[in-house]
Amino acid sequence: MDARKTKHYYEVTAGDYVCTCDYCRNYVKEISHSYPALAEYLETMGADIEKPFETMPLEPDETGHITYIGSQYVVLGSPSGFEETDISGVHIGIADSHPMTDLQEEHFVLEVSEVDLKWTIRQDT
Repeated sequence: MDARKTKHYYEVTAGDYVCTCDYCRNYVKEISHSYPALAEYLETMGADIEKPFETMPLEPDETGHITYIGSQYVVLGSPSGFEETDISGVHIGIADSHPMTDLQEEHFVLEVSEVDLKWTIRQDT
């Protein structure tokens, strides 16, 4: 893993690809303060928790929450040395399947599963 290159990727490029649908906007708005330990962990690899490569949401429920069964993050470098882990009840592993990244350099995609967030985005609009 190359945390320096990954951080640069998130500072320069990743923000251009964050989806602006309601589900992704809600994720970006709520994830950092709902899962601060997860945000810190991803930051050690250079990944920005508020710039997911992909999210996989279910529908918001009647309690005002939404479950994202998976969220993915690009990490530059080799996955050697990476070990799956659980943080704050959330599993972090290497994704088996993901959209094309269009990156030419060595990289892999982490998958975070699953997170439960407040559904607040429609309250803002």
